Amino acid sequence: MPRLLTTLLAVGTALGHADATPAPRVAYLKGGEVWVSAGATRPATRVPASQGAVLLAASPASGTLAFLTGPPGADVNADTAPLLTPYLSKRPYTAAAALSTLVPDRSLARLPARWLTWEGDGRTLIAGTDSGTVGWNLVTHKSVLPNQTPLSQTTSRDGDVTATLGSIQSPDDPGVLLYGPGARPGTEVFSRRLPGNVMAALRRQPALTAFTAALDPKAQAQDGNWVVTPPQVTRDGRRVYFATNAGWGVGSGGATTMAVFQVQVSDVTLSALGWLGTFEGSALEVVPSPDGRTLLLLNTRHVSNDQVSTTGEIADVTAKTRLALKALTPPKGQTSVLGGACWLADSRLVAISVAQPKLADLSAMNQFMPPTSTFTLLVIDVHTGMVTQRIPGATQPACLPA
Repeated sequence: MPRLLTTLLAVGTALGHADATPAPRVAYLKGGEVWVSAGATRPATRVPASQGAVLLAASPASGTLAFLTGPPGADVNADTAPLLTPYLSKRPYTAAAALSTLVPDRSLARLPARWLTWEGDGRTLIAGTDSGTVGWNLVTHKSVLPNQTPLSQTTSRDGDVTATLGSIQSPDDPGVLLYGPGARPGTEVFSRRLPGNVMAALRRQPALTAFTAALDPKAQAQDGNWVVTPPQVTRDGRRVYFATNAGWGVGSGGATTMAVFQVQVSDVTLSALGWLGTFEGSALEVVPSPDGRTLLLLNTRHVSNDQVSTTGEIADVTAKTRLALKALTPPKGQTSVLGGACWLADSRLVAISVAQPKLADLSAMNQFMPPTSTFTLLVIDVHTGMVTQRIPGATQPACLPA
């Protein structure tokens, strides 16, 4: 038997296999380690070999956890990216193996990473470094996708549909690109240079007339006046969601006005969700639920130097209803700082890590981020807005598939 195959089989056995116990719901970082929770009534379990973990991501297909560990004090926001060691842990998360034992690539032993993510089909793991990206296909066991920008792109569950920020001309140009059936080799949904599709979608919505009338073509021509959230592909690959201000001028603290858009992938039809109206501030993310029926909308608004609000809403695309997540609204004089968010597999619960420091406690000295110990992971029922579970000190939630 080939040596590589023997190694892969041995590691696969060490990583463990699924058992009859209830499937875990969400993984997270706490105290510099990876933990997995199966709900409020069951104790969380620590993933072996995860001491010093600073980055975490879960495969949306298999639930395999990838995490990067570093020495004490490792900070992915530091001027120089820290050298980190990547690991994988499969269900039931009772063991972990260094990624370098799965893919024969010397660069896997340690790498200076700042972020970590999986492609939607769960085959490719990607880390970002100061000099570009490093990706590994865990089916072919080869390094792939150098110099891509996966934090600004998502894929469908089968990997056939990809949406990314940028334009045909440049990935730095504000806009959205779509790749997939009916959109090959690539279709520019819209861009700063070609805003016609966005404008047409806005004008078709009577509820957005005031927003459209206030847009200034001169402002639209400037890159700096555009804010576009990373486009999110639904798992079935049928739709893409994002928010943009359509070139509305960006003011103090990033304040602007934004609308939410949907792309029908089959014919690359762009439409504005006029029933949602517009959002003042700056949208952070528009994240569809696993079943594609509901959106998590995260938004921040700079009111004044002593009042910055970060809010969350749930939008039911079918029923066309909205629900504010009041648990994220900070007291006056404080702000909500997000430490990650994801949908649980049942599409009924979201996990959001949040801290609510006083604005005076945030400065350039701490990268405007509160200590990780001050974050709390909230599991929220999107039908009621009620918090069903609180996990103090937890950040970077990684929701696990069923």
